[in-house]
Amino acid sequence: MKHRQAENAGKVGTENPEWYREAGRGPLAEDGFTPQLMARIELAAERRNGAVKVIMRRRIGIAGVTAVLLLGVLLWPLAGGEGEGYTAQITTFFGKNNAAAVRPSASPSTAPSSAAEAYNPPQGSAEFELGGLKYYMPLPSNVDKTYAQVLETPLGIVWSPPPQMTDYLKPKYTRNTEPYSLYLTPKGHVELSADSAKRIYTFPLYVGSAQTYFGLGQFYSAGDYLLVAHYSHRLGDELKLRKWKLSRINLKEAAAGKVSAPEEILNLDASFTVYRSFMAINPDREELLAVNYTEDGKGGYIQKSKLYDIAGGKYQLLKEEVLIENKEKPSVILFSQNVYTIRQGAGVAHYELDGKKYAAEVVLLTGQQWYLDYQSPEYQTGS
Repeated sequence: MKHRQAENAGKVGTENPEWYREAGRGPLAEDGFTPQLMARIELAAERRNGAVKVIMRRRIGIAGVTAVLLLGVLLWPLAGGEGEGYTAQITTFFGKNNAAAVRPSASPSTAPSSAAEAYNPPQGSAEFELGGLKYYMPLPSNVDKTYAQVLETPLGIVWSPPPQMTDYLKPKYTRNTEPYSLYLTPKGHVELSADSAKRIYTFPLYVGSAQTYFGLGQFYSAGDYLLVAHYSHRLGDELKLRKWKLSRINLKEAAAGKVSAPEEILNLDASFTVYRSFMAINPDREELLAVNYTEDGKGGYIQKSKLYDIAGGKYQLLKEEVLIENKEKPSVILFSQNVYTIRQGAGVAHYELDGKKYAAEVVLLTGQQWYLDYQSPEYQTGS
């Protein structure tokens, strides 16, 4: 399934956003002025008045077409630095009492629209293309469109609007001021708005205390389920201390109007940042393949592979080595919100279970070595 995340955004009116005006007073003088903000300022300088069609960031789709691959969001920080450019130490935080159980809202059927709809996005909308169809997400002018996400699934279009944020100039304190939500819209219904969608789930704004915030990462299609990467961030902590995990949501139940709160699949700890660790999904069998490595003490690495039954929540260790094929070179490396994104097809992972061979689409390259590989000059080809 195709998954898109807006990469650029038009700004309604001529007024510059607050973080841009603040940065202009003394660039690089503020401790919090980082490459992240430099990238944002460069994007803002390219904005024009009126509605601007956003450039789509391609991500890995479950069906197997070229899509975007999330990299640095799960990377361990490089040695010898603060690591604000690398989000790391990813462990659990989502307890049973932390979920804001919101019943999916009543809305039209999620079946594909029978007739073509007029495509007339309002000024300032984020625009996407999925399965050959165009969609738009109406957004207020005071949100960052780079946080808008959409995903094509067998049950419809899953999407999440960007929340309002504050303290852009202080990365350790940057946070959302309203909770993240997930919605489901029928395929072919071109407007992605809460009024015409089912609300799948609204996450809590806080995690445990008013100083620790919930952050939404990427989400992926896996048959009748949705896999969601998310993290907690305590104000003032280094970004490398964010705690990551992966949860499942029963999308089929949510589409039917039932409450389907996220349930933990695994904690994304430091072991997933070693060497060329990665994750892949087999949507037909509703399986998640998690491959990580440990050092063998001889300068090499030992592969450890777990196969998760997404529906059952259990896993088993695989005896045979898992291999990736058809990995292509990225066309460009982008940097935004401490996330390194590689525009490319990541490939297919082949694994064996009970004497039978299966294939899964790689959705995440989490190991640090992937990042080091992509820093080679030959990979910096531009767009």
